[in-house]
Amino acid sequence: MTAMSKVGGGWTEPQAFHRFCTRHQASNINTKFKSNELKLAFLSTACAAQRKRFNKGMQKIGSLKLSAKVLLESIPLSKWSLCHDGGHRYGIKTTNNSECFNGVLKRVRFLPITALVKATFFRINSYFVKHREDANKRLLEGCMWSEKVTEKLAENVKRAAHHKVTCYDARRGLYEVVTGRGNRLGSEVCRANSISSDQYVDPFYSCGEYHGSYRSSFHPVPDESYWMPWMDPGPDDGTILHLQSTHRSQAIWEGEELKPLTLRGHMKAFKAFKVPEAVLTYVNNTQFRGITRFCYVPLDADLITALVERWRQETHTFHLPFGETTVTLQDVAMLFGLRISGRPVTGSSEGGWLNLCVRLLGATPSIKAIKGSKLKLTWLHDNFQNVANINSQYQLHCHVRAYLLYLFGALLFPDKSGSTVSLIYLPLLENLDQIDDISWGSGVLACLYRNLCKATKVDCFEIAGPLLLLQLWSWERVSIGRPDIVRSRVPRQAGVAYPLGSQVLTGLDPLGCKWLRVQRGFKDHRLGLVVIRDLLDKMVELQFIWQPYTPSVVQHLSPICVQDQAEWTVIAPLICFEMVEWHFPNRCTRQFGWQQMIPEMGSTCTRLHGISRKGDWLGNYETMHHESIAKWENRMSNIVEPGLPFCGLMSFEDEYFEWYNAITRRIITPLSQTVNDDYEDHHYYYPTAADFQILTQTSMVTYNTTEQMISNMPDDIPLAQYAMIEKMRNMSLNSLVNTGQGHLINYQEPRPPSPPRYDFRHLAHRQQVMTQESEEAESSQRTRKKGKKRN
Repeated sequence: MTAMSKVGGGWTEPQAFHRFCTRHQASNINTKFKSNELKLAFLSTACAAQRKRFNKGMQKIGSLKLSAKVLLESIPLSKWSLCHDGGHRYGIKTTNNSECFNGVLKRVRFLPITALVKATFFRINSYFVKHREDANKRLLEGCMWSEKVTEKLAENVKRAAHHKVTCYDARRGLYEVVTGRGNRLGSEVCRANSISSDQYVDPFYSCGEYHGSYRSSFHPVPDESYWMPWMDPGPDDGTILHLQSTHRSQAIWEGEELKPLTLRGHMKAFKAFKVPEAVLTYVNNTQFRGITRFCYVPLDADLITALVERWRQETHTFHLPFGETTVTLQDVAMLFGLRISGRPVTGSSEGGWLNLCVRLLGATPSIKAIKGSKLKLTWLHDNFQNVANINSQYQLHCHVRAYLLYLFGALLFPDKSGSTVSLIYLPLLENLDQIDDISWGSGVLACLYRNLCKATKVDCFEIAGPLLLLQLWSWERVSIGRPDIVRSRVPRQAGVAYPLGSQVLTGLDPLGCKWLRVQRGFKDHRLGLVVIRDLLDKMVELQFIWQPYTPSVVQHLSPICVQDQAEWTVIAPLICFEMVEWHFPNRCTRQFGWQQMIPEMGSTCTRLHGISRKGDWLGNYETMHHESIAKWENRMSNIVEPGLPFCGLMSFEDEYFEWYNAITRRIITPLSQTVNDDYEDHHYYYPTAADFQILTQTSMVTYNTTEQMISNMPDDIPLAQYAMIEKMRNMSLNSLVNTGQGHLINYQEPRPPSPPRYDFRHLAHRQQVMTQESEEAESSQRTRKKGKKRN
């Protein structure tokens, strides 16, 4: 019903009309009111073709059970009454399709699934054969209508003999009919005026339509080895992606239209905060110096949603067609300039939030500004921005804490509230001299991982967290959805070199500032989520930059970006209060310049993902996660060792790809999906990634089959047959190579035209035969000569 009621699906009026099954309705009435007499009265009323008989039936129903009449009147009459139907029901109580299928499934409903499918297939085939032969027979006999319709017309003519017809205007077809027995008025009018009643019968009942319904035929099911390949999105091995059934990609593949996620963040609020100069000077001496340079950047909901659809909670990586990739500690350091080394972002949540604000912020929030541990950003904005006089060290420290707290809520740790920041971070800012001893980079990454994991669920419609980090990561590495930097909005200074653009202060800023304060030009990704999803499905490795942080780029960045590079490849839990998320750089070693090997199994722990801060939980997270904290402190003992250098592209013959293709979700876009988005620049977009995969698999099977046939071909095969097989082989080969899928058949270099093998083998065969005949002739001649000598 959901598919039929979908706008634009072809099942809405006037293409199709929704009606209720009269038999099922009668059964429901009998179940509800426990009256067989009421059930029969309903059937008679529903099937009445005249309003007079319908009204009489409704009166009878009301006399039997008034509440039943009220119930039926509350249902649109066109849904169940024949005389209010408008002629769309054809007089039947239910659809022929459902009745036919019920007949097919008799006595097989509880069979095992394989036997059920087999029985259904052969029964439907027998059903079609029987009715096809019956329709052909009636057409050969010259019958206009099916057997049942012919019998019905004969019955109507017999009943019409008892009717009295009075003509008022024959030209206009105006007659009065007084019924005797029966109620088929039309047949008597036709008989009295010598008119054929056939012209008033709907063509739906004709033998031509009857034959057309069963014209199609079934074919025998061939052996499985002859089946064409079908598109299976994966994973073939479900031991790793064990949460696939609840993942967004599963719902999308099954046809559910999921809209782009709503992005919950406070970037616009961050834009409006005017920082006092003294506060900015103080913060610039901390690891947050680069973050203070950030400004408002519009987030792309379509791009972020498409990435979420490829994020996997089980591995904490994005699964792309050519392997896994993720946002690592290296990306946080390079793009945001945050420290990786240090103690984790954690502490206690023991309440007393109002007193905490008074002590560390030097101000008391109003009742409307604070709710539990949540503090409104507007209160920080109104009380701590653009202050002219800061007269003491205590006031300065209060303003610094307020600004950092505002920065946490707007950019680094935004939540789904849309307007607040959690005060749980405030105790970590009590001693400002020690804030650089905290690994804020790992905390931000933990927050991003947790929000990505939550957003992959089918029932999730929004996402929060440091989404700017995700978007900048994508712009640096993925060509799909990346804007062009048209020009900088910051004026250039004469005689100063700007290798990363005039918006980046050389030696002071992180790389993320490259995308700020510039005019960006957008391309394909503005078309919407479906376009980006389809492009990611068809993405090739050349569209991904594994190592964007080249030495020529890094030398212009702040030293803090590379200060902790020894810790970029640690396999350790990332901690941010209740959030504990594992960092697995061993799953994407190409990002660090090493060949990718099959990674060791690692668990992201579903139990940890269930811990949240809902209800303002009070307690000590350090105690709760003491095991994870110990692993973080011992992180340098579990580091990814450098592997073979990675240069260019990995060979698809590598065992990693064989393993990866078995465990991953290979495709997101469903087959031949048609999308009509609300964009003015285009009307329809047809994703083709799944269709492309099917054609690729078909070409691959064709190539392998023909190649095997050629290698095992007998010597005496006709030349025309050999040429046809070779042509099929070459066509499938060219299709795979020209679409960038040559790796599937271990294609190395262009194959030269095949030599005329048949001619050479044929000549060799003929030469062998001629030699054998010559030897036999010589042997025969020698035998005859010996016989003559004996004689």
